[in-house]
Amino acid sequence: MSKIKILIISFLTFFLFSYGTFALKFVNGLEDIPLYKKMEYVEDSLILFDKIDGRYVSVEIYGDYEEYEVIDYYKRILPNLGWKEKKYLIYNRNNETLEIISKKEKKGLSVKFNIFPVEINQ
Repeated sequence: MSKIKILIISFLTFFLFSYGTFALKFVNGLEDIPLYKKMEYVEDSLILFDKIDGRYVSVEIYGDYEEYEVIDYYKRILPNLGWKEKKYLIYNRNNETLEIISKKEKKGLSVKFNIFPVEINQ
């Protein structure tokens, strides 16, 4: 086998196995809001209602991070996804409001995302 073929096979193997490591993950139930680093979905926290007046979603993630770094991440990333900050940690996009609630716990940080129609919040 030539050196070029070995190099190509090695590169493809590395790429395929490392792809899962670098792939961006999203908050469960909110497919357009990325997870911060290695935060994890809190099992059974997803509540989802899709009604005529809009969707109602509540989901929680958890991880061993400082509150300021997680909040800073979402304050930087959400405007790139079309969310406009209305108040501190309350965003609007189209006809929806996104509310972020963070809570420092003994061994980490809990972050809850609530989405509901704009009319409910006004």
